[in-house]
Amino acid sequence: MELGNIERGTRLVIFEELQQRAVSDEHEAVFRYYEGEKLFVVQCAWLYDNYDRINLGARLNVSYGNETHTYTFTGAAKEKLRAHGLVMIEQITGTEEVSRRKFDRDELRVHVRAYGLHESKLTAGTFEKPDTPPELTDVSFDVSSGGVCVVTDTLLSSKYDPYYLVEFTLTEKEYFLLPAKLVRRSNYPRTKIGRYDYGFQFIYDKIPDEKGRLTRAILSKKLQYR
Repeated sequence: MELGNIERGTRLVIFEELQQRAVSDEHEAVFRYYEGEKLFVVQCAWLYDNYDRINLGARLNVSYGNETHTYTFTGAAKEKLRAHGLVMIEQITGTEEVSRRKFDRDELRVHVRAYGLHESKLTAGTFEKPDTPPELTDVSFDVSSGGVCVVTDTLLSSKYDPYYLVEFTLTEKEYFLLPAKLVRRSNYPRTKIGRYDYGFQFIYDKIPDEKGRLTRAILSKKLQYR
C-alpha cells in the first residue's frame, strides 16, 4: 500500500523521533487529502498544537494498516494550515510493509524483557544478556517462531531502536535471548490489557538453529495446555 493509495479518513499513528529514538508518546491522526506525490494533509490535534516546539531535526514515524499488514514510513512536518488541526507532512522515506500473518502466532503468556541492541552487534554469532536494565519488561500477548507481540502500558524508547535483544523462557529448559527488530508499534492494541502494542521480529541471520529450537519449544508449551 503506497502513500497514494491511502483513503480519506484512514487512521494513522504518529510519534516524534530524534535520531531514530521515540521522543514523544503516540498520537492518532486522520488522513485528509494529498497535496502532491509526497505531500499529504492530516488532522491531528497534538501535531497542530505542538508544531512550533517540535525538536529541530526531528522526524515523524507514521504508521497505518489493516488486518493483514502494517505500513510504516518516516515523514517531516512541513506546514501548519489555517484550519484548526490540519498539518501538512512530507514523506521522506519509502514505505515498509510488514505482514501480520507471515507466521502463525499462539497466544502464549511468557515474561519478556527487551534490551536495546546496537545495530553493529547483529552480526554476532552469540549474544549475552546486557548488564543494563531492560527497556521493556512485561508479558507477551502472542509468540511465534517469527516474533513476539507485547501489549503493555510502557512506552518503549531506546537509543538503539528498532533493534533489541528479546529475552524469555518458554519452558523450564528452554531459555531464549534473540536479536529482534521492532516492526510494529501502536497505541491502538487489539486488546485492552495495555496502551501499547509492540511487535518484534526475530533475526536469525547468524543463529539459524535458534528458529528450529524455538519452534519445538512453542509446540512443547502448547502441548502442556492440552
